[in-house]
Amino acid sequence: MGLFRPKKSENQYVSNTTPEQLDLFEQLDRTVVIAVKEGSPQINGALHLCITQEGYERAAAALELTGKNSGPYQAALGMGLDTVLQQEGYRALVIYGLAGNQIDFVLTKEDLEPMKDVVDSFCILCAAARGAMPAEKAWERMASKTVWFLGELPQTGRSGERFGFVTLQREGGYEAVKAFLTQGSAKRFNQEGYPVTPARVADLEKFLEGTFALILEPHRNYWLEFGAESAKGSGGG
Repeated sequence: MGLFRPKKSENQYVSNTTPEQLDLFEQLDRTVVIAVKEGSPQINGALHLCITQEGYERAAAALELTGKNSGPYQAALGMGLDTVLQQEGYRALVIYGLAGNQIDFVLTKEDLEPMKDVVDSFCILCAAARGAMPAEKAWERMASKTVWFLGELPQTGRSGERFGFVTLQREGGYEAVKAFLTQGSAKRFNQEGYPVTPARVADLEKFLEGTFALILEPHRNYWLEFGAESAKGSGGG
């Protein structure tokens, strides 16, 4: 999806950290400031993202953000990541202020690439949550993606085989199966130690249809639910 059109890049970059070390997934919805120079956030081939006011001031001085159409642009961290990953010309993400004034973190586009699919999913959920994308379109975009749910699907189809799901009671008298964009996110909200199982959204929703709804990232402010009407009609599990 992304935020801006690309601009010709200039510099080469080397990562000095990893997405895991910065725990970027847990910060995708964090509000940050992106440095914009002469109308473009692509400065020297990178997106410059600021966590604190001090970080922005340091970036503004280093990047000489003094000209026309230069300054701060507020966005979610995940939207900035999506811009780097989806648009040509970007070579890196530079993060200011995450460790105070001690160090500015650099992540190359190549090292961010493993996050591309989950960042895209985050952007879809965010767009749907704020009404910028219809639920039907969000479903189409998410259907082929893999999520992680708490519980197990039947493996053999034999009579008596055990399976089950962790559900969330919803207003309206129905239940929704909880699923997450990453295995790590599922484990974070799995204090009871249930099995954590991957499944395609379309396959999981089809299996649940008429019995349970499916809710993605239910503990975050960008949660998204599918199949609620069908679950309500069944009386909820």
